[in-house]
Amino acid sequence: MNRVKVLSPATSANLGPGYDVFGLALCEPYDIITLSKSNDKGISLSLKGKCDKIPTEVDKNTAGVVVKKIMEDFNINGGIHIDIEKGIKPGSGLGSSSASCAGVALAMNELFNLNLSKLELTKYASLGETVAAGVAHADNVAPAIYGGFTMVINYEPLEVLHIPTEFEVVVALPNIQISTKEAREILPNKVPIKDMVNNIGKACGMIYGIYNRNMGLFGRCMMGDTVVEPLRSQLIKDYSKVKSKVLDLDLAHGITISGSGPAIISLPKENCAKSIKEIFLEVWDCPVYHTKVGKGAHVLERD
Repeated sequence: MNRVKVLSPATSANLGPGYDVFGLALCEPYDIITLSKSNDKGISLSLKGKCDKIPTEVDKNTAGVVVKKIMEDFNINGGIHIDIEKGIKPGSGLGSSSASCAGVALAMNELFNLNLSKLELTKYASLGETVAAGVAHADNVAPAIYGGFTMVINYEPLEVLHIPTEFEVVVALPNIQISTKEAREILPNKVPIKDMVNNIGKACGMIYGIYNRNMGLFGRCMMGDTVVEPLRSQLIKDYSKVKSKVLDLDLAHGITISGSGPAIISLPKENCAKSIKEIFLEVWDCPVYHTKVGKGAHVLERD
C-alpha cells in the first residue's frame, strides 16, 4: 500500500458539564487527509482549504507531530507526505486540530499495518494537541477516532468509554476566533463544591439520556453547566440572546457552546432544525451545519 485517504470529522467537546470528558463526532464538517509514501526521506506537508495561519513546519503542525512520533516508535524509514484538505475552520470549537491528528493517526495505522487499537490511536492523536492547546487532551480526538459519544474517564493511563449513537444537531459557527489556550485561561483553578456536585449530576443525566434515547433529558442536562459555559459565553457576542430565543420558541432540547467556542451546538426538536438555522443566520450570518452525530474517522481510499 502506498497511499491512504481518510475522512476525519469535526467534533464537539465538553457539551456543557462534561468539560474535558465528553465528546461527540459529527458528520459535518470534516477534513480529508491523504498520506502517501515518498521517495524522499522525512515528512513533508501540504495544506489547502480552511488553513489560514496553520503552520506547515512538521514540528509546529499537530498532524506532523503525530506522524513523526509514530514513525519514531515503529522505526519507519523513508518518506511520508501529508496532504490535508481542511474543511474545519481552525479556532472554531469544532475540533479542527483534533480532526487532523486523528486522521493522520488512522492513516498511518492503515498505511503501515500497525494494528493499533482505537485507544492507542487516541493516545497518539492526543499528542498533537499539545501544539494547539498546550496539553495532550483527548476530549476531541476520542470522538474523532471512536465516533458517536465518548467519555475520557482517565488520562494516566488513558481510558475512553464509547457509546455508539446517532441524533440530529444544528451547529453554528459565528465569525469569531477563540483560541483554545485563551478559552482555557479564563477558567478558574478551583470551583465550589456545590458546582462540582451540580455538574456531576448533570453529566450523569446526559449519559442516562443517551442510553434511553431521551434527548429531552440529555439536552436539559447539557445546559446545566455552572462552571465553564457562564465564563466562555462572554467571549461570544450575542450568544445569550440567541440561546434565549431558541429556547423561548421551544425549538431545541438543548443548546450550548461547542468545545472552547465560538461554535454553538443545538439539539433540535422534531421539524425545528430549519427554524434554529434561520435564527443563527439572522444574528450571526455565519456557516451553519444541519447534521448528525456520526461514525468518526474512516478510510475513503487505499492503493
